[in-house]
Amino acid sequence: MTRWLVALAFVLTAVLLAGGLGRLTLLQTLELKTYDARMRAVATGEGASPGIAMVLIDDHSIRQLEPIVGRWPWPRLVHAVLVNFLARGPAKLVVYDVLFSEADKGRHDVLGTEWTGAESDQALVEAVQAAGNVILAAEASSEGTVNGGDTGPVLSGIPSLATRWPVEGFAEKRPLLVPPFPALAAAARGIGHARTVYDLDGPLRRSVPFVQVGDHVVPSLPVGAALLAAGTPPAAVSASRGQLKLGDARVPWIEQVVPDYYGPAQTVWRPLVPFRGPTLKADGQPTFRSYSFQDLFLAEQQLLAGETPHLDPAAFKDQIVVVGVTAEGLRDLFTTPLGEGRMPGAEVHANVIDGLLTGHAIAPAAPAPRLAMAVVPALAVAAVGAAGAPWITAAAAAVVSAALVWYATRALGQGVWLPLVVPLLAVGLTFLADLAWMYFVEGREKRRVKRLFSRYVSKDVYQQLIASPTDAVLGGERREMTVLFSDMRGFTTLSESGEAEDLVRQLNQYFTRMVEVVFAHRGTVDKFVGDMVMALYGAPLDDPDHADHAVQTALAMVKALEQLNRLWAVEGRAALDIGIGINTGEMIAGNIGSDTIMSYTVIGDNVNLGARLESLNKDFGTRILISEATRRQLKGQYDLRPLGDVMVKGKTKAVQVFEVRG
Repeated sequence: MTRWLVALAFVLTAVLLAGGLGRLTLLQTLELKTYDARMRAVATGEGASPGIAMVLIDDHSIRQLEPIVGRWPWPRLVHAVLVNFLARGPAKLVVYDVLFSEADKGRHDVLGTEWTGAESDQALVEAVQAAGNVILAAEASSEGTVNGGDTGPVLSGIPSLATRWPVEGFAEKRPLLVPPFPALAAAARGIGHARTVYDLDGPLRRSVPFVQVGDHVVPSLPVGAALLAAGTPPAAVSASRGQLKLGDARVPWIEQVVPDYYGPAQTVWRPLVPFRGPTLKADGQPTFRSYSFQDLFLAEQQLLAGETPHLDPAAFKDQIVVVGVTAEGLRDLFTTPLGEGRMPGAEVHANVIDGLLTGHAIAPAAPAPRLAMAVVPALAVAAVGAAGAPWITAAAAAVVSAALVWYATRALGQGVWLPLVVPLLAVGLTFLADLAWMYFVEGREKRRVKRLFSRYVSKDVYQQLIASPTDAVLGGERREMTVLFSDMRGFTTLSESGEAEDLVRQLNQYFTRMVEVVFAHRGTVDKFVGDMVMALYGAPLDDPDHADHAVQTALAMVKALEQLNRLWAVEGRAALDIGIGINTGEMIAGNIGSDTIMSYTVIGDNVNLGARLESLNKDFGTRILISEATRRQLKGQYDLRPLGDVMVKGKTKAVQVFEVRG
């Protein structure tokens, strides 16, 4: 229970810390970058409205038309030709994202005819008035005032800007709006601002539905187009915290605080642009149908000449046509989340119009799903960490993180922006906290056990116990195993005459070497009794070759003692001998002792027999004795000499004994 409470504490701490860190500008920027990546994954271009088309003033049009109409900026007459061509469709709406803020005062030679600026302007005014479906752009990005004074009188003279939009408090305040020149503004079906905004990290992700200049509220080009296309009256427009209502359309938006031109800052409400897809889809087709301006211009000339046009104006019947500039150097290309280069402003408008008319929008997730997005994955990782090993927890964290990315991407495709950075951070912090707990708390206990237990068993046995601790059953169990007793000969006599320090040093050298031999053959040192060593084979881990390993240990002990005797002879010490007894059989192994002091050992009649065999070496003048039970378990080839049946203390039957000579 304690471990699960600790895991829950990890989750709460990780979520709170991740939420706090999520307020940092760096992580907010990172969240926007993940938004862009998800947008690229879901905005494939499918589902775009077929009722929206674009006419683009591209580099090709500027080059091709220069011999005919002159260099850019073109005379207004050229734009009148396009409006007239689209009126033949007729197009449902023409959204003209080109600024005509000043009257033309020049002279132009167009198609072999000389036009004054006024005549050119008048041609455009007449074309727009005749079409009756043209929405023109007003510039709302520049700073400053008109002639240093109030802009109210200028805007009040334009009928289409006299509409009262009931969005008080939610329109973005601007110091200046520059509409088309008066005659053209009066002829237009409507006027919309063309303000675009970048997020601080670069891309254009949001739109500005309404701006307010003085007492005048002006919709954006795409909002005005969508309202006119849907026949939505101003009275059906309303705004509240969280959403903008445009008739039947609901547009979720996000509150932002930006610098104000009348004070330190202002709160603005900006919807996310619901991009349908890149300019060109994966199959090479455009997301929105697009045409080069010069194709429509030349088609109109063909119609005026009585020829069959290469482009039928009926292709634009009942279409919302967005006209914009894509030519390099004309500053109407924008960086977007789609990351495929810069997108023309006309295409940004087309995406916004599409979203408004089809209901395709992106809303920030509500608080409850946002919280669940952070808590549930962190809980999953903590649960695995409470029950699993670190590598399993790491794998779980990776799987949960991948699932988070997949789910957040899928949600964005369905129009919900779920935060991703904070949940991922919560998962990461939970994993790190669990890892730290396992190392500093649980690992501390394991390291303590390692230091203690590694003194009793070989390195290989210890590693197996750590890898599979359930293999070592503590508390007592019956198991088939082998026990070895090794006793030093001659040390008792030596200890009566030698110096204590020298004797202890010699004894420690002996035990150190014998323990190394035991560990080298997968044995476990049970205990030291005086100068005797007791070792176990086949416990606490199973060992199918426990008898062989015990006999091999005995032979190695004899050899190791011979090496020590040579060393001691050089040092002037007395040589010692050894006696070893080995028995195999069923024994009880486990923790034996009291609640406060216990040891892992073995008990049973077969243990006692092993000790008796060690003592019999004195009677037979041998070094290594094994029982018949051990001999039957041996798999290797050894030099064994049978010594016959021997009556052993504590046994009612004689025991067959063998000497191991090599």
